[in-house]
Amino acid sequence: MTVHPLPLDEVLARPLDFISSPPPLRFYLTHSLVLLASLTAVAAALWHGQAGFGLIHWVGVIFGGTVLLLSLWPASWSRRRLTNLAFDRERLYIINGVKGEAVALPRDRVMAVDKGKLPGHDGAIIAFTLDVSLSEQELALLSQTLGTQVEDRFHLGDDRYRFGFVGNWQPRKPLLAAVSVLAPLVVDTPPEPGKDDEDEDDDWD
Repeated sequence: MTVHPLPLDEVLARPLDFISSPPPLRFYLTHSLVLLASLTAVAAALWHGQAGFGLIHWVGVIFGGTVLLLSLWPASWSRRRLTNLAFDRERLYIINGVKGEAVALPRDRVMAVDKGKLPGHDGAIIAFTLDVSLSEQELALLSQTLGTQVEDRFHLGDDRYRFGFVGNWQPRKPLLAAVSVLAPLVVDTPPEPGKDDEDEDDDWD
């Protein structure tokens, strides 16, 4: 079988042409600002509440404290947990960064790249999709390894399935240019009527 699971560490150790993970500066700067803001909110609530705690002080402590705890959680600072896609000259790697697992398949299995945006099942914006040729057994293996569910809207029939990927904080144009090399057919499905699709580098949401 040409489609097989493998650990994410093994993927990252290979010479990759592309990997979709958050840019370091933007990622760490954002997390640092969130940490600083939540710490400030808790400190301010405690300072101004010395004379007596009101509702606003409890909101500051509870909300700010919750965000602060999440910011201090080591996994929140891991860029690899958000990694979802990589490829080299021969293979495509669909990745679950949270589980630290990936599925490798030949690059020639990618039949089309769609640069149009779609709403994801969890509210995230899907930045682009890949139409991949897979047998039912291979699709089941991929879903089991990555812990994902097969969605009817992405099941194209004829042993083809559509995989959606978020932008991962990357500028839009360079990201779409990078993944466009994966297939000879590249399309750009227009947004649904009534939805804005301004052509800006970071217009993912």
